[in-house]
Amino acid sequence: MKIDKKIIELKKQMEEDKTFFWHHPEKGFEEIETSRYIIERLKNLGYEIKTNIAKTGVMAILKGKKEKPCVLFRCEMDAIEMDEKGKMQHACGHDAHMTIMLALAELIIKEKENINGTVKILFQPAEETSGGAKKMIEEGVLENPNVDCVFALHVWSELKKGTIGIKAGPVMASTDPFNITVYGKEGHGAIPEKCIDPIYIASSIVIALQSIVGRNISSNENVVLGITAINGGNTNNKIPDKVEMKGICRTFNNNLRDYIKNRIKEVSTNIANSMNGEAVVFFKDDKYPALVNSEEYVNLVKNVSKEIVGEENIIKDYSTMCSEDFSYILQERKGAFFFVGCQDGENFSQHSENFHVGIDEILLGTQIMYGIFEKTLINN
Repeated sequence: MKIDKKIIELKKQMEEDKTFFWHHPEKGFEEIETSRYIIERLKNLGYEIKTNIAKTGVMAILKGKKEKPCVLFRCEMDAIEMDEKGKMQHACGHDAHMTIMLALAELIIKEKENINGTVKILFQPAEETSGGAKKMIEEGVLENPNVDCVFALHVWSELKKGTIGIKAGPVMASTDPFNITVYGKEGHGAIPEKCIDPIYIASSIVIALQSIVGRNISSNENVVLGITAINGGNTNNKIPDKVEMKGICRTFNNNLRDYIKNRIKEVSTNIANSMNGEAVVFFKDDKYPALVNSEEYVNLVKNVSKEIVGEENIIKDYSTMCSEDFSYILQERKGAFFFVGCQDGENFSQHSENFHVGIDEILLGTQIMYGIFEKTLINN
């Protein structure tokens, strides 16, 4: 792994930044202390700064010798897991991502006189919850000047330390969470014939929903559909009047999403009606679309990464059924999203309380992002 001396020299500052973020976890759209820290660091570096974008978002702008091209680098600010004080912890690596972006900002500002274009560095709220990326787009982060290409990374527990995962085309799945409420008729468990049993109906729906993937969708498509929670009843001898279920559907094909949603509604309501019950299906607000990379910029990232980790450590055609709201940005502009492996020994997955990102992964992520900056704005 080849890391420039000027990046290694930032190691102490990186450790300080990551320590602050780790000890100040905040939920989506509530990243107040996080934003303050980032703004102060960026001010000290000399950036033009826009604040309070989508409530807590921050964007640093640096204009070089000319306006174009305009390249955007993005990271997330929100935390996820609960700690002993009831606050959210950075168990997905967003603390590492912010640390990388601040280091990148420090490296870029030193090249101000050599930049042939404009840099935007985006610190985004609420990736884990309601899609802060979409709200930041609505508030104009891709305009004035118009962004030409976009880049983001994610430290990733499924890939070994020292490796990079990247792929052109669909890389991360869309996500559509849904709730199903099944209504029946309550009564004594000894006389089920006088009841309409929502548990039995719900069980039939769970089984039937699996047929959507197995029988309605081509085997060439990657689709995950499942029920993840069922709640109904509270005693041994009574049939309840309703059952509540939660589930989620994921796919790499954005065109399939509406079809799958309609089939979930049709299957659920038809089964409930056939058993004299009722099923109400509710999809949460439009969630993240599939994340689709542009081949041109994937090749750029591969070329940069090859010089740093060697071609043998680039996991090509890597994809995952997990989701990311950077997908909204990639719907608007071409770019690339890639993974930096952080698995070192035992594998603790993202969102595990034992998930950990080391300084080596932060150095590597910074080096690749800086290489992308050089290719797009120095050597263009």
